[in-house]
Amino acid sequence: MIALFPLGFTCPPRLMQTLPTAPPESLADLLQAARAARDASSLAEGKELSARAWTLALRSGSEDERADAGYLLCLFHYRLGALAGLLEIGDEVLGTLTAPARRGSRIDLLRWMTLAGCETGRFDRAMQHANEACMLAHEIGDRRQLALALTALGACFERMGDPWQAERLMDDALRVAHDVGDPFAQLVTLNNLCAVCTGAFYVLRGGDEPAEAIAALRRALVHAREAHSLLPQFDDPFFAVFVEGNLGEVLLHLGNTQEARTLLDGALQRGLEHGYEAQVWRIRCSICELLLAQGQAREAHGALNALLHDMAGADPRSTLIRVHHALYRACRDLGRIDEALAHFEQHDRLERRRATSQLKAQSQLFVTRVEAEQARQQAERARREAQLERSRAAGFRADAQRDQLTGLGNRRHLDERLPMLLDSARSQGLPLTVALIDLDHFKQINDRFGHAVGDKVLVEMAQQLRENTRSSDVLARIGGEEFLVVFADMPEAQAVEVCQRLRVRVAAHGWSAIADGLQVTLSVGIAHAPPYDIATLFDQADQAMYRAKQGGRNRVAVA
Repeated sequence: MIALFPLGFTCPPRLMQTLPTAPPESLADLLQAARAARDASSLAEGKELSARAWTLALRSGSEDERADAGYLLCLFHYRLGALAGLLEIGDEVLGTLTAPARRGSRIDLLRWMTLAGCETGRFDRAMQHANEACMLAHEIGDRRQLALALTALGACFERMGDPWQAERLMDDALRVAHDVGDPFAQLVTLNNLCAVCTGAFYVLRGGDEPAEAIAALRRALVHAREAHSLLPQFDDPFFAVFVEGNLGEVLLHLGNTQEARTLLDGALQRGLEHGYEAQVWRIRCSICELLLAQGQAREAHGALNALLHDMAGADPRSTLIRVHHALYRACRDLGRIDEALAHFEQHDRLERRRATSQLKAQSQLFVTRVEAEQARQQAERARREAQLERSRAAGFRADAQRDQLTGLGNRRHLDERLPMLLDSARSQGLPLTVALIDLDHFKQINDRFGHAVGDKVLVEMAQQLRENTRSSDVLARIGGEEFLVVFADMPEAQAVEVCQRLRVRVAAHGWSAIADGLQVTLSVGIAHAPPYDIATLFDQADQAMYRAKQGGRNRVAVA
């Protein structure tokens, strides 16, 4: 289970407030009662109270009261697993969280809406919300929120069928969480890394690489154990349900059924007590899979059918796919061939529907070369990346066209390639986009840390460019800290998306591994052809990059 936990809601030990028995009538009373319900994990009551507060706040409340009521209402929707309802009200509530003091709450809500979009197959909205959360965390300089936002972005890729890219993003998030020393961010990221690695296992199991599938499970177990070790620092049962449910699921598939059953039963009991419906469904499915592993197909069959009945009308897509797959196995073991076939077909239908949604989302949002290749198995991915590196190396006619420090092309390489690309684009009427990239405050980095560190930054920056562009894109270092990327046959909007993603990854990168206290950001200016003129494109990109610098740096500007 991927969990984007609400930030800042750790209950005091064993806090169980007594909620008012008479319905509060004033908005202030409703908000106070809703907060008490939140702290006591009385979710159903809290949702009803916050819904009344939201209605009253819209009618006669202040801006702060509307923001408080809307935030609480979204929180209760999220914790209850009412994800479709969360998406329905979320955009309106976001409109109340625009004040500077509310930016942390806005990032929280964006993360919850990211998960809701992922779980309900609305990947375009999920990516939009995740990217906004990352950008806002950068703007306010909150690395704790950045770690959580990167985790949300990773959740998008996991649900879009690319757990490998999700794992990379969440590894970045975990490094940031460890850097800031925040147990909450660590717990969230570790738990979600566990879920992502488990997702990779589901993709790989039954294929040609069983060892790779088990390796994904073992990575999941490491993350789950570490997350479980952090639970004593939190009294909120919401965290325990997610973490122990995920750990039990991993242990089940690794064959440790006894410990798995203990964890799953405990998580199920807490989930039922507090009304965490979506999580309860997934835990029940794991218990049924455990019964199948123990040869109890008849018991699993009955429990799975009951679960399917309880989930009717809801859309927890990933859990529903697992339920039909488990029912197919149970019916097969019981010799109910027709019923097994029906569940297999339903499982296949849901998988194809999810795959179609994933492909649509990827085509709309443009997935970079590395992101696309990480959907393949590791051996194939490594082979292809080696081929691409050899192809890129062969593109340099001599060392005279290679920047000796970074291995990228230099100005001579660019002078040879760009005219050809422009002529080809002009003759075929194709788009072409250039991005001028400048590292922010690079002179200060050299002055503070020394030129050896500065060189390492340039080398790592070149690697970031390679990993976040296509093999067909032209990469060049054209000055001390200036780089240029030529995106052939790419519309401007897609180039902006790539550069924004590059900007986010560079800012979140673990630069402290090079030197303590080192942070690196970049500013990007983008220009688009037509017109197919080198001087015009360079001038426009340079002006756009200057505007990005003037606007505060660490941003992308378009000519």
